[in-house]
Amino acid sequence: MGNRQYQQLEIDDRMIIQACLHDHQSLLEISRRIGVSKSTIFRELKRNSKIKKGHPIPCHTLQTYIVCNVCNKRAFCTRQKLYYDFNHAQSLTHNRLHINRSFVKLAANELAYVDKVVTAGVKLGQSLHHIYVSDAHLKQICCERTIRRLVYRGNLSIRPHELRRYVRYKREYQTTPETLHLRDIRALIGRTHKDYLRYVNEHKRLNIVQYDSLIGQAHDEQALLTITFTKYSFQFGILVKKGVSTSTNQVLSSLFHRLGSDLVKHVFPVNLCDNGIEFASFHKLEADEHGELIIKTFYTNPYKATDKAPAERNHELVRYCLPKHHSLDGLTQDVVDDMFSHINSYVRASKGDKTPYDLVKARFGKPFLDLINIVRIPNKKVKLVNIV
Repeated sequence: MGNRQYQQLEIDDRMIIQACLHDHQSLLEISRRIGVSKSTIFRELKRNSKIKKGHPIPCHTLQTYIVCNVCNKRAFCTRQKLYYDFNHAQSLTHNRLHINRSFVKLAANELAYVDKVVTAGVKLGQSLHHIYVSDAHLKQICCERTIRRLVYRGNLSIRPHELRRYVRYKREYQTTPETLHLRDIRALIGRTHKDYLRYVNEHKRLNIVQYDSLIGQAHDEQALLTITFTKYSFQFGILVKKGVSTSTNQVLSSLFHRLGSDLVKHVFPVNLCDNGIEFASFHKLEADEHGELIIKTFYTNPYKATDKAPAERNHELVRYCLPKHHSLDGLTQDVVDDMFSHINSYVRASKGDKTPYDLVKARFGKPFLDLINIVRIPNKKVKLVNIV
């Protein structure tokens, strides 16, 4: 506890706080879980909770937990209530930091001088770097990056598009955040991306499996669940109902049942998926029908496809055969198996001119590949062309 001093809480930390609250854990237990002090959790709940108006009557729950997330009487309580929501807390923190950093720290006369010099230079077709280097007094006022920031924020007379090389510089655009599709946020306890990295670091020889879903058109009824062995660039897929987590769990449970518990423990020890709606119940796959834990499941950080980069990278080959915006409703599982057989028979320079099929066959054996209906295609007959 306390090993993360002077660090801002991130969105996954706030997700864990909310999950622990729903699990009725104390502030001390939450602080130990995240690795911060108890006072940090206390301030987080005080500063970033939603307020629902009501009668200002003292409440025993608020005195114990600060927020009403854990109270069983909150549905019909008429008191003023506080609710902690990780999305709301993250938004408040972002806005607070943005406001504190957005105001101009230059004096009025200094800002006027910068505006005069920069505007005159840009009107003559000069770059900001040229303007900055050519004026000694400008160097004493601020740095070149500050000038560019003032232009982008609209604090000067010129507009960003008037800069010669405006299109070459990266800029942040306002985006609409996606929704976390987990029905029970308590599933994140022990299954965040940080937990995944920690577990993989402690078990370096285990096979890592990443899951994702590919869609065709918006009105399609089915999607393609892809399963990737990161170490071997091996990938196979199963058709599922689009946007239905029970369908994903059903096909994966059927796959695990067909393989058997011993083989599943060997082939699928570590599993990573994103927060999409298809994986809302993914954590329920950890135990078999007898309740025995056979695999470990984890979730990526919200809205970060780079956390499962090997799966995303392998989708490039899949898109050779299934281009974007083409419907997947006409696909059959036999066609999907044949497509992945060709993809896994494709020679990879990064694997020493070997194919993913050969690498997986050497590690897990041909019976496993036969069970998932992946076969070896001769090198000269491999084709990666549009099949829809």
